[in-house]
Amino acid sequence: MSSNKSGVLNTQEKERIRIPLPSIRDDETGYDYLSKLVSFVMSKPESLYIFDFSRCSTITHNGLVVLGGICNYLKRYEAGVTLTRGFGFGSFFTPIKVSFDISGMNSILKERLQVLGFWNYVFPDHGVARNENYIGYREHETVLEDSEIIAHLQDGWLTDEKVSLSEALKGEIISSIYEVFVNAYGHGLKDNPNHQSVISCGYYEPKEKSLSLSVLDLGGGIVNSVQSYTSISSKEAALKWALEVGNSTRTDSPPDVPRGLGFGILKDFIMVNGGVLRICTDSYMATIDSSGRYITEKVSGCIGGTLVSITVRCDDKHYRLVSEDKVPTGKYF
Repeated sequence: MSSNKSGVLNTQEKERIRIPLPSIRDDETGYDYLSKLVSFVMSKPESLYIFDFSRCSTITHNGLVVLGGICNYLKRYEAGVTLTRGFGFGSFFTPIKVSFDISGMNSILKERLQVLGFWNYVFPDHGVARNENYIGYREHETVLEDSEIIAHLQDGWLTDEKVSLSEALKGEIISSIYEVFVNAYGHGLKDNPNHQSVISCGYYEPKEKSLSLSVLDLGGGIVNSVQSYTSISSKEAALKWALEVGNSTRTDSPPDVPRGLGFGILKDFIMVNGGVLRICTDSYMATIDSSGRYITEKVSGCIGGTLVSITVRCDDKHYRLVSEDKVPTGKYF
């Protein structure tokens, strides 16, 4: 990431930083880069940024939520600075603060970001109007969107045409994914001084037969929250504590109790389905392996919040809860 100084904003010279984005995929390399990108930008929130797409041939759901989350973070940061300086709310977000160089972007990626609705939030001049049920990029302002989020997951994202689930299992999975949003509001944004949004991006890949969803908050990592509440000194151990099902989010928990990330039935389904469940928070990343265990590792940077990414394989199998099986009677033919 190189930088040079130019331009004047509010009579103070600010650093203008051009960031040439690489291709960002849903793999360890992609998450490692995203952790470094968040660390870099959050260490220099007063700077001006230009995101250059000339070297980026693809960017998956995890990259989009982080890039959008960074833009949202800078927007809210600038709004707070503007209000403090007494300039009023009129300059809430200017093109000078964050801009995009898409002159070298390939046409396939440009169209993809339009279809996902990404530009509608971060670069409106290049946005495309979509109906309210579209599957793609979204920014969630308040926790009052409960019914809207659940309806979006049930009727737009996890539909019968994509993956065959019993009604009972589908309800459990949607409840578990919704809990990811509750976690984001609860452990991330309730104490967030900049009033950032929860960011999500979901899409369906018909060629790869996969369904993906990422949810991000940049309101503070859960590892530090767990350490401040418990006697756990190791950051990796604190993450493992948060991943235990018994320590998962409870909506009736006291406000000073950290909310965990235990996924219960969702984790079991991902393991059986052969999908991917990945959690990045602070300087650590955890991924479930084929046996259902979490493998944790350090990343190069620090997310400064929590990123949860889910990928479901859309195969021809039908999935149901074990409890739905009944003892058969009669003969098999």
